[in-house]
Amino acid sequence: MRTTIVACLALVLTGIAYADPPLINIQEPRPVYVEGVSFTVVWTLGYTNDTTYDLGTKLYSRVIWKNNVLGENEIDLFTEEGLLVQTNSLSDILIDDRGRQDIVVENSLTSDFATVESAETEVFLVPGGVTLLSPIMVILVAGLTREVLYALYIGTFFAAFVVSKYDPFQAFLRVLDTYLPESLGDVDHAFVILFTWFLSGLIACVSKSGGSFGIAEICRKFAKTRMTVQLVIFLLGFVIFFDDYANTLILGNTMRFVSDALWVSREKLAFLVDATTAPVASIAPISSWIGFEVGLIQEQIDLLIASGEDLAGVSENAYLVFLETIPSRFYPIIMLFFQFFMIVARREFGSMLVAERRALDEHKLVRDDAKVLDDDAQSSMMPREGTPLKWWNGVIPIVIVIFLVLLAILLTGRTTAEELGLPLTAENIFGNGDSYASLMYGGFTTTLIAWFMYRIQYVVEDRLIFPIAYWIRCKASPGRPLMTMEENLTAFIDGIKGIFAPVLVLILAWAIGAAITDSGADIFFSSALSDSLDPRALPTLTFIIAAVISFCTGTSWGTMSILFPLIVPTAWYASRDSEIFILTISAVLSGAVFGDHCTPISDTTILSSISSRCDVMHHTLTQLPYALVVGCISIILGYLPVGYSAYANYWGLIIGCLFSMVLIIFLGVRVDHPKRRLDALTTAANYLGRLCTRRKATEEGSENGEEKKSASTFVYDEQYDKEFVDILRPNFWKWSTWKGWFTCKKTAKGDSDVESAEDGDVYGSPVGMDSKLQESGVEDLESLDRISPEPPTAENGLKDEIQTSW
Repeated sequence: MRTTIVACLALVLTGIAYADPPLINIQEPRPVYVEGVSFTVVWTLGYTNDTTYDLGTKLYSRVIWKNNVLGENEIDLFTEEGLLVQTNSLSDILIDDRGRQDIVVENSLTSDFATVESAETEVFLVPGGVTLLSPIMVILVAGLTREVLYALYIGTFFAAFVVSKYDPFQAFLRVLDTYLPESLGDVDHAFVILFTWFLSGLIACVSKSGGSFGIAEICRKFAKTRMTVQLVIFLLGFVIFFDDYANTLILGNTMRFVSDALWVSREKLAFLVDATTAPVASIAPISSWIGFEVGLIQEQIDLLIASGEDLAGVSENAYLVFLETIPSRFYPIIMLFFQFFMIVARREFGSMLVAERRALDEHKLVRDDAKVLDDDAQSSMMPREGTPLKWWNGVIPIVIVIFLVLLAILLTGRTTAEELGLPLTAENIFGNGDSYASLMYGGFTTTLIAWFMYRIQYVVEDRLIFPIAYWIRCKASPGRPLMTMEENLTAFIDGIKGIFAPVLVLILAWAIGAAITDSGADIFFSSALSDSLDPRALPTLTFIIAAVISFCTGTSWGTMSILFPLIVPTAWYASRDSEIFILTISAVLSGAVFGDHCTPISDTTILSSISSRCDVMHHTLTQLPYALVVGCISIILGYLPVGYSAYANYWGLIIGCLFSMVLIIFLGVRVDHPKRRLDALTTAANYLGRLCTRRKATEEGSENGEEKKSASTFVYDEQYDKEFVDILRPNFWKWSTWKGWFTCKKTAKGDSDVESAEDGDVYGSPVGMDSKLQESGVEDLESLDRISPEPPTAENGLKDEIQTSW
């Protein structure tokens, strides 16, 4: 009996000793690795049916390169549940060489690797600087050609060149047969493109029906002074929040002739239009930007999860991550507050102050050397002649699309939460909602509703009717439909055509993002920053880099597509901190808008100039000081202290807004200052300019005689100077200055610059402009010239009225 037991035991031990190690199937490595940067090798384990293993069996593995062991580990062959292990990996594999390198993975059941199972694979390593070839080429080509499509394609080609092991022919083919098709073939990308098409087509229909212009007409009724017209333009930027292009074209074209009549310079109009487009659209939960931004965020989250990262504290739903970035979007939010306070404080500085004084004193809306652009493409968004401009045709579709998108998110989130067995809390419902599908459901359904709504309205003698009574009586409806189904479809297609170039940018952005990742740029970038940079400084650095790239390329979308695959994974690998991760995403989105505001080649900058009939360079130069000031505030009081956890992001917004108020008060100067005092920056710039050109000016003066007198109508009034009220003057803080305002009574002249509507605006702008126009023979503001950059002239009596008023 004892002999039998010993024999059986020996047989079992012999079987264990001579059992074959598990088979190895190495997972496909990355196309490119970076020289000197460690990586991970992953492989699956295979088992044969005729091999048995003891529960306590150990598996020994190692990775060999050129007979050198780069790493080894020891694991249990069985899991705690008694199942065989299916995968194994070795991290921190470091190869200090470049080019094609063969590595071998070995498995053994003994620590001395007496019996092994092996597999071989090839990895391709490049120097770290080579991986940055693609983004560098994008910036260079965009800066030289001013064409982001060229830049993105060339950037994709150079990334594919690295991936193809320096084979240019293969790189050319990989761009066409891999990166571009995969960008279009991804389901999430298709959702983004379709939603963008649907929303853009819907916006074109709303504009063609007169709905967007109807909203502007309602707000325009409140524009009676220089300050109120600027406030109306500013607030309309929030009303038309759903698309930056629509916002730009509608605001500039509808409010231009109102601001012209009140002598607001075209530079200030262009600034108000431009600075309320991208900042509002980029942070709006429902807009034409949302699909693009959410798509970029989701792509990086999916890649991090696929690489085995545990994103603790970060939602897997990109839409929720997008919402979390809004409190730390310092530049867009502070810029919006900056505009508002400058309007109510009636102060300007820099070249904008000079432009406003020129318009107010000399009645020149643009400079004499201005080159005003025009655009025939925007005519497709204009309503047909005689179409009534009704606000409901713009408000109802907007409300419907917001309601349907939110409803779809709730319904899809509830269904998913129930399937997963999760409690039906707000976090679980919104977190599991399908934002891509919801955006498409809402956009397409609202488009059909809007088409039907515009079809059943009829235009009869410049008014809209709903001919239900005629239909009940089976009689023909009078007039014409507001928009026939054919016109609806044409406007819808025109809207899609208008964003054809941005969609191409989007497709190439996805392509270059995948190509840059394959070329190893994300590995090198994250390694370089994590080794030499404090992760807490990464949001600040990201904001600056995004601004520079956006300035060079002229596109905020292209900037986001370049930086997301480089910066976002780096932020997680370097910090493993959800707050730094969210703050870095916010810095990419905000920095792209900042650079977009500073460059003259941006599409929104050009469109703002076109719709406002302003010289592009004049618009850029007057807007640049404001953008730089807000950008510096965003860095110094926003991303830098919040990144180092000095205070929460909302404190960054509060402190940034308060500092901008103080800066405007002490740096800015009232446009209507009695002595027309200049701000410190302009004074210093003028002094330096005179020093540099003194000799030239002297020579020109001797040749040309006396300098031409200014056409300014300003005459210094000593009494008005004494009565002038400003926050930096003692009379501002007297009760007598404000008591009439608080008691709704007219103040005595000289007590306050806050006057009633009958007295006019201290800026020098007439109130009751409609009545003044009618007295001068002009029926309404719409009959003023909307195209010519020249202001209304004295021939219609308007200029005399304005001069008399101020």
